Amino acid sequence: KKILDILIDDKFLYLSSVTVENNCEILNLYSANMNLENLIFKKIFNTSECINEIQSGRIQKINKNNKNLIYLSTAGDNLKRNDEKDSKPQSQNSLFGKIIEINLADLKYKIFSKGHRNILGLYADNNIILATENGPRGGDEINRIVENKNYGWDIASYGEKYKRTETNEKDYKDSHEDFGFEEPLFSFVPSIGISEIIKIDNNFSKKWQNNYLIASLNYMHLLRVKFNNSFTKLIYIEKIFIGERIRDLIYLKDKNIILFAMESTGSIGLLQSY
Repeated sequence: KKILDILIDDKFLYLSSVTVENNCEILNLYSANMNLENLIFKKIFNTSECINEIQSGRIQKINKNNKNLIYLSTAGDNLKRNDEKDSKPQSQNSLFGKIIEINLADLKYKIFSKGHRNILGLYADNNIILATENGPRGGDEINRIVENKNYGWDIASYGEKYKRTETNEKDYKDSHEDFGFEEPLFSFVPSIGISEIIKIDNNFSKKWQNNYLIASLNYMHLLRVKFNNSFTKLIYIEKIFIGERIRDLIYLKDKNIILFAMESTGSIGLLQSY
């Protein structure tokens, strides 16, 4: 097994993990009461369908219309194919390359959005859902997620295939909108290895109001960003050099600090306002 994400909310712990059956990986979601002396996990969702390698399993929880909902991200397995193609993100018959909405009352689920390549960051509250998504060679994306919308993969991307061909045909469609897909709020060309996204509490700093923080892997920076009020565009990006691959972020409200997981040294970094 491998663990992909953990969320603690309302005295419950949620955990996404991978199990292997016949050399094929299945994505599972578990819940447990927050009793650290006796954690008993219950499986509340699994994909049943399996793929070569599962890369995404971010978890977020909201309460909408008096319903407790979990959002779970999934990725395709295009990197395991020589042609780098993957039909699953566009298929209604597959749960991969999607964001899945799970109702905790009855554990019924549905596809909330599709056309995703590899979501490594997910943020949700009752008003906004944001995802940070790895593109291919170039084309990392920040997306505002809207129910029933299609984000284009593996048809549209501002990136290119890792394995270049000698033909003049472009690898992917540049414009998302021209082909009925949602345009990203921002696309990084070249890629930065985008990972987690969190909202920064306004108590963190008077100078950091209504800001979000984004981590990166190969870029080795934190990015402080701000969106316009309608979340239709990015207003600015401030680059904060760290010098290591950053996998995860969390804001600790009681201590008013931000912790970030540095992958290269296995260290925890601390960001504090003065």
